[in-house]
Amino acid sequence: MKKDKGIKFETLKKPRLIRNLVILFMITFIGSAIYFKTSSAKYQTTQVIPIINTKVVNKPWWTLTIKESGKEDKVLKSGPGITDNNYTFDYQLENEYVISSFTCTRREGNKVENEIEITIENNKFKITDSAKKRGTVCEVTIRGLLKDKILADNKIKEGEPDLSKTACDNSLVNNENICEDETQNGVYKSEDDYGPTYYYRGSINNNWVKFGQTNEGKNIWWRIIRINGNGSIRLVYAGVGEASEVDPNYNDDTKKGYFMAANDSVGYNTFNTNNYDNAYVGYMYGDVGVTIDDNCNEKCAYQKTHANKNDSDVKKAIDAWYEANLQEEEQYLDGDAGFCGDRSISEEHHEIYTELGYGTNITFYNGAKRMVDPLTMEYKEKPIPTFKCFNKEQDLYTTKGDNIGNKALEHPIGLITADEVAYAGTDGNYNYGYWLYTATTNWTMTPSHYSGLSWILVLGINGGGGYHGSWGLALYIPVINLKSSTQVLSGNGTIDNPYIVVYDQA
Repeated sequence: MKKDKGIKFETLKKPRLIRNLVILFMITFIGSAIYFKTSSAKYQTTQVIPIINTKVVNKPWWTLTIKESGKEDKVLKSGPGITDNNYTFDYQLENEYVISSFTCTRREGNKVENEIEITIENNKFKITDSAKKRGTVCEVTIRGLLKDKILADNKIKEGEPDLSKTACDNSLVNNENICEDETQNGVYKSEDDYGPTYYYRGSINNNWVKFGQTNEGKNIWWRIIRINGNGSIRLVYAGVGEASEVDPNYNDDTKKGYFMAANDSVGYNTFNTNNYDNAYVGYMYGDVGVTIDDNCNEKCAYQKTHANKNDSDVKKAIDAWYEANLQEEEQYLDGDAGFCGDRSISEEHHEIYTELGYGTNITFYNGAKRMVDPLTMEYKEKPIPTFKCFNKEQDLYTTKGDNIGNKALEHPIGLITADEVAYAGTDGNYNYGYWLYTATTNWTMTPSHYSGLSWILVLGINGGGGYHGSWGLALYIPVINLKSSTQVLSGNGTIDNPYIVVYDQA
């Protein structure tokens, strides 16, 4: 009987054990499911992750590696991505970037692209996988924008510079002490008609850009004047060919990259050969010999004189150079930033001047007021430049179809202004130690005055400001504006490593 009881005990114990194990398994499974759902629910939203340098971390969801074009093997961010129900997620970017390329590989080793979309919206990566597969690894190459790279490469100097002093480094001019303030070399912030503008001042060697090629296949070099308020980048022509051809001091390690050559690959030209009327102070001009009568008062006469109907000699020369060398790049140039040829009339002037601005009436223009003493006609000890254009409808030269300005240009190219020359570092007398010095006389777009002859403000042969008869010869240096969306492929702005720019082809 004891044996029977033992047998009975054993046959009843086994089913109970199985039942208990099943119950225990179900409780554990349900508990784990509840825990997993609870703990993972907080990840089922879009994640915002700042860019940091990390190593690749393999996780069972997604692995995303972000690299910046032009930076060898530098990973901006690499790590797992937690997706939501739509298999989308993002990474936060500190600046604006565009996607250069991407590749994605599934867990089984197959490369896929048509099932995956990667975009950047509001400085965030957004990745969508229509197949909704785990274990996918993507590598994205991005490019930053030139405007952001410039600001990242330069510490913005605080406050306003003292414009009464020449800004440069005396060590670059054989310690001749022409540089009255050696602390002003760098990038400053000001305002133009669009907003904050950042400009280079003084002895600078990191504002070089390669953009475009001549019709002979030579690289075209430029130097950055400033970032415009609308985000476009204003460049002044610096020459063609190799670095040694555009830098007159390329073989001198102490001066390399600081100065511009008086490069004759563009040329010398008159501003306007004719000079006997107020009309000829303009980059473009209207009617000559206008007088007032019953049908046209003084305002009417001024407007007729400065209507943008005719091209100046210098504009014809610049347009011809553009058509021969740069026209294929026009889609990458900004038109709205424009070029200000300020023909507004100064109310402050010597008593011999009028405020008429038409015909042969002696007239002192506002550009001259900012740079020249109207009594002595000498350059002011302290110029008062501005990046703003007073009469944009008439004097801000933009191209047809642009959103602002006079819309009178065929091509988005012009000249530097006298105001930009002053901001660059000269006090008006001389400065052959700053980045804009070319050792020759250069036209600006800024009228000076009409005294019976037409006069234009210039960048002088000694690096200072001045004015020059429109009928004389001077170097014309083209200026363009790259779009704010311009991407930087590589470079740090030096002569040996200039900024190389690229664009989306779409």
